[in-house]
Amino acid sequence: MDRSLFFVNTRSLVGAVLLGLVFVLVQQIAHRIDALINPACVIIGGVTWATFTGLVVLLYRQPAGIITAEVAAFTGLATGLSVLAPFFILANGAGSIVYSLVSWKLPMKTWLHHFLAQLATNLVGNILVAVGLRVLLHLPTGVILVAAGITTLAGVIGGTVLTKKIYENIRRAGLAN
Repeated sequence: MDRSLFFVNTRSLVGAVLLGLVFVLVQQIAHRIDALINPACVIIGGVTWATFTGLVVLLYRQPAGIITAEVAAFTGLATGLSVLAPFFILANGAGSIVYSLVSWKLPMKTWLHHFLAQLATNLVGNILVAVGLRVLLHLPTGVILVAAGITTLAGVIGGTVLTKKIYENIRRAGLAN
């Protein structure tokens, strides 16, 4: 993997927008399933967010990671995906930057590397969304901690497994930068 933090070319920019649109579609479905299960815990949406955040950064680096993250966040806001959508704007961008910084420092070849990137990304992203749970929904701290904890745990585990497996297959196929 190229160890650069930034990579700007037509392929990465177009790929970022296209993956952003796919991300939007996946999140639309995932958040609706989560709303049926438990609206405070974004389990499926958290796993898909973590996976897409990691994959875009690994495949296209920055600014593609932020482009994809913000296409998804602003579309989620425009479509009324969640009452927390305004907080997705900051959480998605920050999550992408955090994943970029971790993956820039680590070779991203082992389970531990992917786990550490997802752990840092999910902690930052879910802390920012937890602020939204407090500000917009006025939830008690205990409820916020449980909801954010469940979402973070699901995102770290699911995101680690899916990102590593998908990225390895893309690299093996010769499709990664």
